[in-house]
Amino acid sequence: MRLKNKIYSLFLHSICVDIGQRSSNVLTISSRFSRVIVRLFLLLSCAFIYFVYFIQAGTFSKQDVELLLKAKFNRKQCCLSPGELEDICGRKNCTLPACTDPEPSIPELEIDPVNSHFSRDEKDSAFFIETSGSGSLSFRQSCAVESLAFHNPNLTVYVLFVNVKINSSVITLQKLREKYGNIRLISINLDDYMAGTALEYWYHCIHWKKGPYHVNNLSNGLRLLTLAKYGGYYFDLDFVFVRSLIKYYRNFVAAQDNYDVNNGVIHAELKSPIIELATTNFVDNFSPWVWGHNGPALIYRVLKNWCNVDNVKSMDSASCRGFNILPRESFFPVHYTDVEELFIQRMENETEAMLDWLTDKVVGVHTWNKISKSQPIYKSSRQDYARLVRDNCPVVFSIAPEIF
Repeated sequence: MRLKNKIYSLFLHSICVDIGQRSSNVLTISSRFSRVIVRLFLLLSCAFIYFVYFIQAGTFSKQDVELLLKAKFNRKQCCLSPGELEDICGRKNCTLPACTDPEPSIPELEIDPVNSHFSRDEKDSAFFIETSGSGSLSFRQSCAVESLAFHNPNLTVYVLFVNVKINSSVITLQKLREKYGNIRLISINLDDYMAGTALEYWYHCIHWKKGPYHVNNLSNGLRLLTLAKYGGYYFDLDFVFVRSLIKYYRNFVAAQDNYDVNNGVIHAELKSPIIELATTNFVDNFSPWVWGHNGPALIYRVLKNWCNVDNVKSMDSASCRGFNILPRESFFPVHYTDVEELFIQRMENETEAMLDWLTDKVVGVHTWNKISKSQPIYKSSRQDYARLVRDNCPVVFSIAPEIF
């Protein structure tokens, strides 16, 4: 009952504030006497509302007020400012009080993303983004995170969970936190994360959830936004990393074959013009219906224009003005048409054929989860995938079940 009274009281208070802000627009009645009557009615109504509010105010904590206000006035509907009575989508029926400043999503990077507590040249950032709504990571996803942290101890590895509470009781997350001091698990609120960015209007006002690829499209947008906000590396959660990134290029994407680039691996320094162009292109040319249009195809469109060439083979650091397109072997040594090779149960006399593609040019191995997720990994087998996990994800391998 007390909680109900709290909510009711604060709701009445917010109505009164809204009435006060809008009274100058409401009172357009031509009769002076009528205007006085209406204004008097509003003042008396507000006086009553404030009376009810202050009767209950003693039972409110500051946290109560902040949570309830945030629940009522979300960033999709709140007025941009007290003097600008429209929301982010341009609608006039917005709610007051006006939108508040967003909460920082990664405070250690947002205080000053250029001059934070560490030198970005010495301790760069890498990001994975979990957009499915899960508050945990599978064994395969955990291997992606661990192998990156394992081979790059000077890299701060952020795993961003979208609009969900992290399930810290899951053994994979517990063990990763215990073993690696350079892994950060962070839950982000998309209202705050999008606020004031090039994607805020898209997120709140465009029907991006239409079509069958909305989760993938959200992921495509978030990787660009994250690099625009912080700079650093972005990786999909279906890689296994086999060596350090340090001696490899900065400012890059990687080719997946002779004809296409892939947006599953990106490095961009803060305020990269490529990321700015890609983010603008994402919003301006968004299509919810075509697989890849807002992801790999978008990066390819931007690079063709930026590099002034019309094919992947012609893209290099010179033509692309300092941006690099790494060769397929660097991150996509196994083509998606050959992904079953990772799961073959090899006989003992076939061991020489295992990982024959794993040359010193390979930095990470993309495992194409979308088409390989139903293929089992047998922990004690001679599968290439099992070997990759055993050699590069020691913690995950030690806790994984026999089949994962």
